[in-house]
Amino acid sequence: MAEQTKLEQENLWLKERLATLIEAARDNERKLDRMTDLEMRLLATDDLVGILSLLLEDFPRDYALDHVGLVLHDPDGLISGILEAAPCSREQWSLRLLSSADPLQTLAGLYLGDYAACPESLRFADRGELCSVALVPVERAGRRLGALSLGSRCSGRYGEGMDTYLLRRLAAVIAICIENALAAWRLRELGVTDALTGVRNRRFFDLRLQEEMIRVVRERQSLACLFVDIDHFKAVNDRYGHGVGDQVISSVAQRLGRHLRGSDLLARYGGEEFVMLLPGLDRQEVRAVAERVRQVVSGGAVQVDDHRLSVTVSIGVAHWTPQRLAGQDPSVAAQALLREADEALLRAKSDGRNRVVMAGMPPADAVSLELLPLGL
Repeated sequence: MAEQTKLEQENLWLKERLATLIEAARDNERKLDRMTDLEMRLLATDDLVGILSLLLEDFPRDYALDHVGLVLHDPDGLISGILEAAPCSREQWSLRLLSSADPLQTLAGLYLGDYAACPESLRFADRGELCSVALVPVERAGRRLGALSLGSRCSGRYGEGMDTYLLRRLAAVIAICIENALAAWRLRELGVTDALTGVRNRRFFDLRLQEEMIRVVRERQSLACLFVDIDHFKAVNDRYGHGVGDQVISSVAQRLGRHLRGSDLLARYGGEEFVMLLPGLDRQEVRAVAERVRQVVSGGAVQVDDHRLSVTVSIGVAHWTPQRLAGQDPSVAAQALLREADEALLRAKSDGRNRVVMAGMPPADAVSLELLPLGL
């Protein structure tokens, strides 16, 4: 009888143990399914902002996690620049960007344990309530990209003995996604950036012009277009060679962009010619900007190797008011705006160069200046 009772107790214990294991297996399966879903969403996104949003907003919300943070190595400020240029809720993210990889090297491997005892350089200052944390290196091809941080208010949530397979797998997916997103961004930038000057190219300008036309019509703003041409540029190439000419173009591009607002656009249109879009300014303001640009370029000699070259520009300006833009077909209006600016530039050059001419301005009203010597 006692033996039978013992067998029944063992049987009951085995049934309970089996039920516990089955429930644990089902729980692990649910976790794996949810993690796989997150990973698939990450892999389907080639946009850095979208990846960070999924990881730092959706992940902690969907998993009811106390804290999900990410520390990334950003030596050249590329990630920071991408985030600043994109509309995103970065202030809500637990994200740290490091110019040096040294703090990441303090993490020898995956860390599980007391949050207060983890490397100080990888903590988040506003998360003092956390008790335990998992720090997972984010690496790709042996290169440390950053660290994933999962924190809990429970002291025993992350500690020794915890299965880290899903965390390590997620960190590997994150590394792949971030590298792919940065590579895609660089590829897109190569297609819309002028290699010599670093400003936007004509392809980007043509696309942006259409978008700006639609936007200013919708928001009832004005729009101005400036064509800027380097004076006597052929003489520079003929005397000093194209290498010096390229340096002059690059220097002028830097000077042109020196006083632009964030909403303005500067692009190299071709050769020694640049184009600028200035939304939301009245005619007098546009004229003042164009004159300031002209003065900035001519204000000091360009130092190229052993040569100091005096460089000037001619500028043609077209300015359309909200009233004139209203009801216009964007593509037709865009071409008309460019044509007016180009015609104004031709007048500036024919009137003696180193001057600003606005479309619709009588010749006598043009800025008349003594031509600065080219310094050849």
